[in-house]
Amino acid sequence: MFISLLFLCSVVLHCATSQSLTESISGRLGGFVTLKCGEPGIEWVKATSNGQLINVKDLGDRRYITLQDGTMYISRLKTEDAAVYTCMQEGLPLKMITVSLAAKPTIVIRPSDVTTAPGSLVHFPCEGSGEPEPKLEWRIGRTTLTSAPVIPDGLTDEEIMNYDASGKFLITESGHLYVRDVTSHYTGQYICVLNNDGGTVWATANLLVVETPKITSAPTDMTVLDIDVVGFACRANGNPRPKMSWRIETDEGITITEDVLLSSSRYQKDHFNTLRIRFPLPSDSGKYICIATNAGGSVEAAARLNVYLTPQFRIPPKDAWVPFGNSAVFSCTVFGSPTPVIEWFKDNEYLPFSNTYQIQHVTRPHEVQERLVFAAVQFEDTGFYECRASNEAGTARHEFSMAVTDGTPFPGDRFVKDALEYAQNFVNSAVQETQVILSARFNSPNFQPTPQDLFHLVRQPTRQTLYMAMSAEVFEHALDYIHERIEELNATSLARNQQPLGSLLSPDAIDHLEDLSGCHARKRMPKCDMRCQLMSFRSHDGTCNNVKNPLWGSGLHSMNRFLPALYENKYNTPRGWSHTLPSARMISQRLMKTHTTSDHAQFSILMMHFGQFLDHDLAQTVEGPSETSFAPFLRVRCEQTCSNSMPCFPIEIPTNDTRIDAQCMPFVRSAATCGTGDTSVFGKEVKVREQLSQVTAFIDASLVYGSADEEMETLRDRSANKGQLRVGREYMPGKHFLPREDSLIPEELESQRRCIGRAATVFVDCFIAGDFRATEQPGLAVLHTLFMRQHNHVAYKLAMINPQWNDDRVYEEARKIIGAVMQHISYTEYLPKVLGEEGLKLIGEYEGYDTDTDPSVLNEFATAAFRFGHTLIPPTLFRRGENYQEFELGDMSLHNSFFTPYRLTDEGGIDPIIRGMIMQNLKVPDGKLSDSLTERLFHVVAQVSLDLAAINIQRGRDHALPTYNDMRQVCGMRRALNFHDLQSEIRNATTRQLLSELYTSVDDIDLWVGGLEEDVAEGALVGPTFRCIIAEQFRRTRDGDRFWYESDKHFTPEQLRQIKKVTLASVFCDSADNITAVPEDVFLYNPDAHRYKKCKDLPKFDFDAFMDCGGADYLRYESYDFEHTNAQSVSPTGTIIVTETGPTATGTGTGPTLASTHTTKPYEGTGAYTGTTAAPVVTTKSVTEMQTAKDVTELLTEMQTGGQNHPVEESSTEMYSETESDDLMKGSGDQKADMMDNHSDNMMENFPDATEKDAMSIREDLAYLRKNLETMKMQMTRLNENLVTTSFQVTMLEDRLLVEGGCNVDGTVYEQGEQFSGDSCTFCICQGGEVSCVPDPGCVQVVL
Repeated sequence: MFISLLFLCSVVLHCATSQSLTESISGRLGGFVTLKCGEPGIEWVKATSNGQLINVKDLGDRRYITLQDGTMYISRLKTEDAAVYTCMQEGLPLKMITVSLAAKPTIVIRPSDVTTAPGSLVHFPCEGSGEPEPKLEWRIGRTTLTSAPVIPDGLTDEEIMNYDASGKFLITESGHLYVRDVTSHYTGQYICVLNNDGGTVWATANLLVVETPKITSAPTDMTVLDIDVVGFACRANGNPRPKMSWRIETDEGITITEDVLLSSSRYQKDHFNTLRIRFPLPSDSGKYICIATNAGGSVEAAARLNVYLTPQFRIPPKDAWVPFGNSAVFSCTVFGSPTPVIEWFKDNEYLPFSNTYQIQHVTRPHEVQERLVFAAVQFEDTGFYECRASNEAGTARHEFSMAVTDGTPFPGDRFVKDALEYAQNFVNSAVQETQVILSARFNSPNFQPTPQDLFHLVRQPTRQTLYMAMSAEVFEHALDYIHERIEELNATSLARNQQPLGSLLSPDAIDHLEDLSGCHARKRMPKCDMRCQLMSFRSHDGTCNNVKNPLWGSGLHSMNRFLPALYENKYNTPRGWSHTLPSARMISQRLMKTHTTSDHAQFSILMMHFGQFLDHDLAQTVEGPSETSFAPFLRVRCEQTCSNSMPCFPIEIPTNDTRIDAQCMPFVRSAATCGTGDTSVFGKEVKVREQLSQVTAFIDASLVYGSADEEMETLRDRSANKGQLRVGREYMPGKHFLPREDSLIPEELESQRRCIGRAATVFVDCFIAGDFRATEQPGLAVLHTLFMRQHNHVAYKLAMINPQWNDDRVYEEARKIIGAVMQHISYTEYLPKVLGEEGLKLIGEYEGYDTDTDPSVLNEFATAAFRFGHTLIPPTLFRRGENYQEFELGDMSLHNSFFTPYRLTDEGGIDPIIRGMIMQNLKVPDGKLSDSLTERLFHVVAQVSLDLAAINIQRGRDHALPTYNDMRQVCGMRRALNFHDLQSEIRNATTRQLLSELYTSVDDIDLWVGGLEEDVAEGALVGPTFRCIIAEQFRRTRDGDRFWYESDKHFTPEQLRQIKKVTLASVFCDSADNITAVPEDVFLYNPDAHRYKKCKDLPKFDFDAFMDCGGADYLRYESYDFEHTNAQSVSPTGTIIVTETGPTATGTGTGPTLASTHTTKPYEGTGAYTGTTAAPVVTTKSVTEMQTAKDVTELLTEMQTGGQNHPVEESSTEMYSETESDDLMKGSGDQKADMMDNHSDNMMENFPDATEKDAMSIREDLAYLRKNLETMKMQMTRLNENLVTTSFQVTMLEDRLLVEGGCNVDGTVYEQGEQFSGDSCTFCICQGGEVSCVPDPGCVQVVL
């Protein structure tokens, strides 16, 4: 419908008379507008450009929508929609609305990129136009500057720099942005945004504040041995981020640039500019220069590397037999860095000056050669010589002998050469044969291991033990060979068990034989006087714990004895070798086997598991390596013979045995120590055969770290330089299994280190730890895993609070703590339950280190008494789920769980087994072994299983243990004359009757058998004989250990308090996968999981006690009250360094003395202080840590003022004011308190109406105020420590993410695969360390 022009004019005139009836609105193309009239039942009329009025209904345009209330929407605006719209009701106009279309802004003046120096004034111009006039705002990245002050246009740069306004950013009235006094923190993208109804446009400019690089973490000088992995760390700040590089100036005058350096695989540089050198050589010594370069310049920082190489013999001197009067030359060539110095010794004394010899000397770089030349040897020149080479890295020794002969032969001398050749070939081929046989077995597609194969896994030697055992066997074989040759010649009648046979070989031949077999080298006494590190840390092999007796308690050393050895021939053949004793298998079957077990009401199965773990820390004997009969000219393996022929000592099987249809069960004797048994028969006296223990005798966690330097080095992870142990596969974040590589295994025995996979015929690598028995059963593997993780947890914490420590220091300190934890748990949680109250009295109180106590393991302890734990083993091992409910995979039968690492790796980690150990009762110690151990030990389908009870009995005979009757007499009981006399200790008449049927005499009862059959002592798990032996061993272990944790030489009182907080329960909480609640004493049986204590509620280990401040200890200032005189006013900051501790402390402090007495606050300045306290608390908190609260104040102040570190957060919520922060952190509240104190003293004078009670009340308020202020300070200090910790953890996480393919974008680290929004409407993803960006479809961008 068309409306006349006259009507339009009337509408316009009508609307013009009322301002409220006219309105103008603006829209943009493609947008929408809303026209409101406010009356229902109206119509809208549009005035076209040619003057016509059209009812919008007649337009037929669906973009026009009118609602019932009269509101009209026009969507997707077009150019023709710009018009005047009138709402009509019954022909009368009610309101006229003019719709116009806005024009998007246009940028007239654009900002440009700026590169400038710190401290400059930066100007970013920006102006635009548009209809309506656009709004201008500035952004920095994604942050909008909303509160920057507005300044007039036209000011000079100087006026702007000095303009009286807070903050760095100023915006002029025309929209130009100025940034004052810029620093590198203000580098970034600045965006000028113009916006109106027509749209949004922007222009960007980049600001680069060039800051000359500054080294923030410089490399430090290092001196390392050749076995170390060197890491030089260097960090630098600057803008743009400096490019980091390295240059080396070697001592040989060669300059090596980084590109040449990194072309060698020995040099590696990571993302953080840490330069690492693998297996550094002496030629690597020199100056290492870190270079940081950017557009602002270049800076350097240098550190010196000294690569020390312990002396190594390239051409050692050799033994010689020299006829009298002949010449002799011994050449000794040694390599090392610095160049070694050679000294010569004879018979352990410095070689005296003599005209009979001369020394010729030649020196080359890092090498020295000396020749000891005899022109004509004399008889007195006979002896043992030593070429000793020393430098700053250490000392190397090579011993050799010279024998001056007169040509008179001994009967056996003529056979020495052949004997050695025969013996070496025999032993080497026997070991190789063992390797070949086992390798063939394990590599066979249809192979199933025999129980004997699996038994090998728990008695494996280390490489050093193998060589030592082989040396003893070579010597024994050689002697046997000579013995047989002389007998064939009827030279003499040989009765080795009655007299020494030194008359058959010359002393020179004996020494020569001993030396070439390797036995002489094994007997060398370690030198402790030059090993300064041993004052602070244990050696790994246990040597030099006792400086006077360096081998006491060491690994690869013979075990000690309670009573003399009881050999059948007095020196090396075991009881039962040739005369009748009851079969060990028969004793096991009739007396020691049980099908049923009873649960102990008080203790959990952890008593058994931890007991085995502790036993493995103290002792391990190994079998002879060849496992082949020593009978001359007879080669037969021990598993193939039932004859007693060294080293075979098979166990006889009774004819009526119900399970085993064979004549015997294989048994190989334990390896002997060189110089005992057969290897002593040519000396002045026969020494009884002594067994070798390959682990240290101390509770030092050697089963975690190894008992030899070689093992230690293989188990350590030097890549992170943080004292860590190697780990295996990660099960969950931060929780790893033990490693499973076989690098610790001697090549000769590698095939024997195989464990069982999920399928019985699938074999996998065993777990590797400091003890080869780690995978024997799942509970043992769990404890090994826990203590490996615990070490890494402790090492991480120590490295964090002591960044100045190197890799070795962190490792040794963590190892010392873990060893102390093992000792504490053993003596406070485990042993009291084993020995009972009376047994603990036998150990006695600790009175300090006793140099005359030999801590070496007693054979009676390791081979008999501590094997009482075998009676505690149940046939089934429990597993429990997350809330201690039934586990979905069920429990484990013991006989199917030996050497099965998959029980941990593939069946839920270690937590189900830990919960099962907590929830399972201990088996009652009734002198019986579960038939899983006597009938199914190392059970394999279709194979004859071993018998642990029979093996233990036979092992006791092999080791020449005293009889039960001998031992009980030593332990204070009456010697039994017959079996009836045993009734006081063995009350069970049936047991005594069986003993009488098995043994001919009460004097024949084996120690292990008799000790187990005794009634358990009150409050203990063992009888009186075993209690006596165990108590004596642990007394010696404690008192003979120079590094015992309760000694005052190794831990401060505060450190010892922290160690004593640790329990096995807290180890579970710290290092299990996800254990959250445990009984406080996990050794006590407690099936009610609802009563368990939350891990978070257990006492916490405070690592601050282990912070190394260097020099004197620092005290927590709240722990001492210091009296002062000579009142002066000082600022309340500083610290006090205490040089003596105890009930009276003296020391030096900062600040003059104070007016108030009994203050707990440190002060500035210098002065001497004395003070007293009832219970001083010593800590290792440094001055820097004491004052960290000040750092927090500065940070808060900077954030509040829009400081450099937070340039774009001016609109943030206001933090503490500077005054409030100073009052809170710097102690102005204390000054107010001092004023109150003085005021209260004069209250009666100032306020006549005040009473003494009022004064006392104020004093009480004052004390409360002081206490709260100190508490607040400590809380703020702790907060800052947590911030530092968190920052460190974030840095570590970022480092890990970058190594794993993460991306660093302007200081923000994104994970591999993480998505994020980029600048300028882009969508980005981190892939393989690179960032890829694509347009963001959800972002509208206007291209200018």
